[in-house]
Amino acid sequence: MLKFYLLIWLALASSSIYQPEQIHLSWTEHENEMRVTWITYLQLDSSVKYRPLLCSNILSDWLTVPSSIQGFNAGEIIYRLQYIYTSVIPNLRPDCFYEYYITNPMAQSKVYMFSGRTPNSSLPNKDSQNLLSMIIYGDLGIGKNSKHVKNRLSQEIKIRSFLGILHIGDIAYDMDQDDGMVGDRFLNSVQDIAANFAYMVTPGNHEIRHNMTHYRTRFKMPLNDANNGTNWFYSFNLGAAHFIIINTELYIYDHPEQILTQFNWLKQDLEYANKNRDTWPWIFVLTHHPLYCSLMTVAQCTHEAELLRSSLEDLWYEYAVDIMFEAHNHYYERCTPIYKNAPIKSEYDDFNTHYNANATLYIITGNGGNNEGHNDPVPEVWQEWTLFMTEEYGYGKLEVFNKTHMRWIQYGAVSGREIDHVWLIKDRTRFN
Repeated sequence: MLKFYLLIWLALASSSIYQPEQIHLSWTEHENEMRVTWITYLQLDSSVKYRPLLCSNILSDWLTVPSSIQGFNAGEIIYRLQYIYTSVIPNLRPDCFYEYYITNPMAQSKVYMFSGRTPNSSLPNKDSQNLLSMIIYGDLGIGKNSKHVKNRLSQEIKIRSFLGILHIGDIAYDMDQDDGMVGDRFLNSVQDIAANFAYMVTPGNHEIRHNMTHYRTRFKMPLNDANNGTNWFYSFNLGAAHFIIINTELYIYDHPEQILTQFNWLKQDLEYANKNRDTWPWIFVLTHHPLYCSLMTVAQCTHEAELLRSSLEDLWYEYAVDIMFEAHNHYYERCTPIYKNAPIKSEYDDFNTHYNANATLYIITGNGGNNEGHNDPVPEVWQEWTLFMTEEYGYGKLEVFNKTHMRWIQYGAVSGREIDHVWLIKDRTRFN
């Protein structure tokens, strides 16, 4: 019977069974590397061809890196076998761009391009003086609500105004649905973005089924000694910033052993980041569930947020986390710096600026566009720490200019304009 279903699937796929698809990039745990991931529906000897581009004093011949392969049954009712390949391109130079394509005996992909600038661990670090721009959003799916963000990002990639993307949970809505074909359609829909820029992810509640099998199998994020290849939590240094990505689903769905593993790693990682704040003075944490949000009629802003704050908020304060980026709520919300459910004054504050903030600032950017639509962004009681809210579909851009100045801009993908921004400026790296 399984063979019968497989034959049906192969027939439906027809000639596309050998074409590389769902191509996406991600940074690895090592500097000067880029990982390429893709799939075919027929197992083939596949590799990546790449060469440097727009780069001085380096040969521009095409080089080859082989791939590893993993079979994956993406279906639940129907057996849908696909083959997931991954290759790691080594020895990248940050001043270069690279073009690449995927090839197998029966087909090859289009040619894509990425920047050789990657996360790093080297000290001292010249990269900390360079401008860094990252796109951040959550809750992006397929369908009419997602087209606004995807259309605008398709314009952004033409001018390469950012280095990478952080998708903070709720990917595709849901990758496992329709026997995994929703995940296939999503990754194909973002391929022109994700094949040209590192596409970094963290899990949300829409990834939880079957112990996050689709999330863990389809994406390859940086490894560390604690995450055991799950992609659930990791960190990297880029520009003048240290990025920490964690999995808050562990708290919501009560996995105490995994919570402890992540927490111990998180505390150790924050200690490392603070020891090196002369090089990476900015610390950003990204996850799916919010610690602070204003809709006090819903669980994610009441007992779920309180649960997360009880475990994490003191860490943010102790180690002076600058911004926590969140999603889950289908709107955009920017808050003041907050600690213990109260706004905390900086040395100077106005609507769009915080100078030497004395607590963590919280931003929800969960309006990428998904099948469930908007949440009502108007709370019954306006919180004193809420500065701006909107339901418009969109995404944000994090710009780290140097060790003292950074800016966050939220773009409305429907209106095509900047709808909010905030500057963080500082001449010290600790609170108070």
